[in-house]
Amino acid sequence: MVTHLRSTGHVFIGVLAIVLTGIHPPDSLAADTTAPAQKPKAQAEAKAKTGKAKSQTTEPAGKTKACFGVAPKIEKVSPDEGKAGDKVTITGTNFGTAECLRSVSFGPGHSATFTMESATKISATVPSGGRKGLAILTVTTASGEDSKPFLVK
Repeated sequence: MVTHLRSTGHVFIGVLAIVLTGIHPPDSLAADTTAPAQKPKAQAEAKAKTGKAKSQTTEPAGKTKACFGVAPKIEKVSPDEGKAGDKVTITGTNFGTAECLRSVSFGPGHSATFTMESATKISATVPSGGRKGLAILTVTTASGEDSKPFLVK
């Protein structure tokens, strides 16, 4: 191939120009390093076995929820102290949708059970098994996290 490029330098310059401009070369010039695409026959066989076409996603493109945006902001935790099993209301902004809310925790490794009431209100239960004292209450979404101190009694 090197000999061919030396003898036909115009082919090399043409390929270099295509690469530099970002235009994809024709299949005859490009080396495909990706896995081979599934053949239509294989797709039909997959459909025959399962009754539906094989799909990589559960929702069509454009129908999925966008979870990225502004990080959440905790404005108030009520009450700001409690013992394991107590209910806590967290109010704030940018909590997003239920699909985008990732977790509520009372310190590292102490995930809480929670219910998203609205985009600005979450109800959580103080988890058991944590140590008593000051804990960091953290709300994590797909866009980030925010924390406030919480006293575990």
